[in-house]
Amino acid sequence: MERHIYVGEISVAKAKELVRAEIAKGGLESIVVHLPKGIYDPADFVFSAEDCSESCRVSYVGEEGAVIDGGVTLGFEKWGKPSGEIAERFSPEVKDKIFAVDLACFGYDRSSWGGMQAVGGFNSSSKYPNREKGVNCQVFCGNERMTLARYPNEGYIKLDDVMDMGQVSEFPPQNYFKNWSSLEAPYGGCVIMDVETARRVASWKTDKDVWMFGYFYWDWADASCPVKLNAENRQIFPQYASCYGYRKGANYYFYNVPEELDSAGEWYLDRDGAKLYFYPKDMSTISFTCRKEPLISCRGTVNMNFEGLTLQNTMGAAVVSEGEGMVFGGLKVQNIGGNGIECTGRNNIIQNCELSRLGEGGVVLSGGEKKTLSQGNNRVLDCRIYDFAQIYKTYRAGISILGVGNICDGNEIFRTPHMAIYYNGNEHLIENNNIHECVTDSHDAGAIYGGRDWLAHGTVIRYNRLENIGSEEFKPAGIYWDDGLSGQTAYGNVLINVGGQGFLIGGGRENIACANILVNCGCPIHHDDRNRDGLVRSGWARHAVNKPESFMWKSLEAAAYAEGIWREKYPRLALLKKLGDDPDHIDHPVNPSYSVVKGNIIIDHRLCVGNIDASVYTYSEVGENPVYKTADDAGWNGESLTKGSAAAETLEKTIREIEGK
Repeated sequence: MERHIYVGEISVAKAKELVRAEIAKGGLESIVVHLPKGIYDPADFVFSAEDCSESCRVSYVGEEGAVIDGGVTLGFEKWGKPSGEIAERFSPEVKDKIFAVDLACFGYDRSSWGGMQAVGGFNSSSKYPNREKGVNCQVFCGNERMTLARYPNEGYIKLDDVMDMGQVSEFPPQNYFKNWSSLEAPYGGCVIMDVETARRVASWKTDKDVWMFGYFYWDWADASCPVKLNAENRQIFPQYASCYGYRKGANYYFYNVPEELDSAGEWYLDRDGAKLYFYPKDMSTISFTCRKEPLISCRGTVNMNFEGLTLQNTMGAAVVSEGEGMVFGGLKVQNIGGNGIECTGRNNIIQNCELSRLGEGGVVLSGGEKKTLSQGNNRVLDCRIYDFAQIYKTYRAGISILGVGNICDGNEIFRTPHMAIYYNGNEHLIENNNIHECVTDSHDAGAIYGGRDWLAHGTVIRYNRLENIGSEEFKPAGIYWDDGLSGQTAYGNVLINVGGQGFLIGGGRENIACANILVNCGCPIHHDDRNRDGLVRSGWARHAVNKPESFMWKSLEAAAYAEGIWREKYPRLALLKKLGDDPDHIDHPVNPSYSVVKGNIIIDHRLCVGNIDASVYTYSEVGENPVYKTADDAGWNGESLTKGSAAAETLEKTIREIEGK
């Protein structure tokens, strides 16, 4: 039995009441709530256990044009010309092109947005009183994210020098300060701007609420902070300490500067006066949001469908779901400050969704339990995810998979400054994904990335296509198993035009990288022994492995990997030695043991396989990896290898061995 409820005849709130009544009565297998074209209030899309049933699937289905919108449309009839103190700070060359709107007319005031929020994955705002990281108000025009007034308008400035490193968590690299975690309000130091930038800064009336964003030391660690400025001496005083300090030549820019509202698409908010100033690109629809809550919230829910809806305009995540058997299908998620969809639980599906213009990541999928290796069985299928990580630039992936036994299949992921897929945990399946134009702003990063776990066994990465990874300036990896990640399998993948390493295997054990095609990679295969090097030769990774309290040993000792289901599935783990045992033993966890690297087809004009450390040959199997100078030599047509060619036969034979066929 199925019941259909039509919104329009009744409100969404009334429809929810009817759903609850039908669930209480029982007897139905399905309830479908139909949402016609229109704009819907996110307040009506908050669901709990009362709104669903294990025995009756409840669906909310949107017709084309059904939109859940967390913002407000700022019609041009409300806009006027700027005046007053802020307006006097605008450049005379563009002042006539800037418009102003009083947000109080829409019910907003300073309490709606509060102070500026720090952004970036490595900001240290939480160490300071009354400051939190988050996302600031967002302005969209013509379905494009507008830019908070900044200098320069595009790209970055380079730090000219470093005068005072301040109180940091690590400096120089691998030199850790043990009291950092308990340190409150650390001193931010002093860095030096170049002469041209200092001249520009000198023209600003004040440095009140001026911020800087950048990659202050590592290109994988983005952060922001308010600053104080001394243009005469070219000094920048960051008000928050940088976790890793600063380096000469680091990329940064200033923002939230009214004097720099000088380019089409930029805006500035007078937070005290509730006035929004905007230099429009055109007269398209302008929307504004300072909403922090999700557009669809499902907590403690089961057996629900959400289909065909457009979700837009929030500073937070578009969807937050904590439940079981939830399905999100055919959603269009856009103009979001946080993540697109955050889904936790078991047996949930996200499919055929389009996610774009996201401040953070696309889909965050979590479920399963590491202790028992119980499967989450959550799936993200056939989604299109692009133009994300627009505010938080690093470690915000198109798809993040956490837990045990989750699946990422058939998705297209592109246009992002950092990673496409991040995963953590065990026994995930990552297959048939098309990844391109990713990791454009970092060297030490990967399009598919996981790391730092000797017990992360069981994940399979297969039949993915990675193309055009990196940029002219940055040369990252395609598939990156970082800092001892172990128990991984990758085969049947195609990696084309990867600026750095096709595979970057950072130590680790029981890793299989076989039967992949690598075309025009900066370094086709890199496999080091960083954990062994750290313990035996006091190499750079020593802090992860050289003491019982080191991260890798602490995480190992916290797990029951030598008994029960772990021993049954992964018997070699039960043989692992302790820190004080013979470091040369094959079963000492620092050694790159029991891995296999063979049957990879490499097309490289230098005839280069890559860089594989000697100890990998000692402890693992490095077999034949045929190298061809040109695509024609290998029989590669851009999509596949010529059937019957030597390269194709090597590839097929190796895949059969891996799959046990």
